Amino acid sequence: MRKGARASMAAVVGGAMLLVALPRADRAHALEPYATVDALFLQRDNEASDRPLVFNSDTGQPAIGTADLRFPVAGGVRAFVGRHGCGEHGWELGYLGIYGMSADAVATGDANLEIAPPLSSKVASLTGASLAQATSGSVINGAEANLLATSVHVHRPQINGYTADRVPHVATIDWLAGFRWAGLEEQAAITLTTPGSAPSRYGVRATSNLFGGQLGVRGRIDWERWAIEGQGKAAVAGVALSQSQAPIVDAISGDQYRTARGGATAGVGGIFDWNVTVVRRIDDVWSIRAGYTMLWLAGVALAPDQFDFSTDTLAGTHVVAEKTIWLQGATLGLEARW
Repeated sequence: MRKGARASMAAVVGGAMLLVALPRADRAHALEPYATVDALFLQRDNEASDRPLVFNSDTGQPAIGTADLRFPVAGGVRAFVGRHGCGEHGWELGYLGIYGMSADAVATGDANLEIAPPLSSKVASLTGASLAQATSGSVINGAEANLLATSVHVHRPQINGYTADRVPHVATIDWLAGFRWAGLEEQAAITLTTPGSAPSRYGVRATSNLFGGQLGVRGRIDWERWAIEGQGKAAVAGVALSQSQAPIVDAISGDQYRTARGGATAGVGGIFDWNVTVVRRIDDVWSIRAGYTMLWLAGVALAPDQFDFSTDTLAGTHVVAEKTIWLQGATLGLEARW
């Protein structure tokens, strides 16, 4: 491993000494440990059902709909540790967490706001409101374990008419195969404030757990003190889905209209991500990373879709699924290779 570090420095200084400092036989058996930590700043978009949640009873027009629940930029973290080397089978372990995804929408009226019918006709405190608020919040956690097959190409400087050929560089390709899990936890609520009574609330939760095999590829080019890295991964996953609903209580009379209930089902989905990163080396071990990333979760259940405004005996027991969320944004972090 120290020979590998000296060879990298030789590429910066002399280039032509690179293959001498790290012979082919040594490269074939040298494994390079690495660790990365990235802070994520992601914007979210949904494929949620576009439907009204709160109506203005005077005009009959929607006052709040699911499309009004727009998510601002949320923070998260992504971390990997592993090792790889030319001609060797390496490994890596990874974690992904995205936190603080929240959205809300507010409407005001003159005692004329009501939850979507026909439920509004059954619960007095869910109609005749002057203030309505819909909220939604989410957390994503994920983990993965991959095996790596790595190939390395070392380019020694060449004196010709092409400037790029004069710069020594090392190109690395990692083929990845492994297992991946992603969990999406969501909650949503509609709160109505009716003059003369306590606020009335209808709350739901939804959980999606995706498990599947993953394939991917990562390419990287290192030259002088810089590197650029691109990666794409895809996992076809089985999805365990569930939703739960809080009891619906009439805040005026105190009577419980609907008991707590929920439902569960299973489906097929996917986990897909793509990212590109620019790396600036600080010393022989540490580097600064900055880039752009995208993440898709397909086949999931979103909390705002679970609101059930029907009044039959099965209301609140179905799971609305097969939705997709997209996240994209910037990354900034540190990398260590030794």
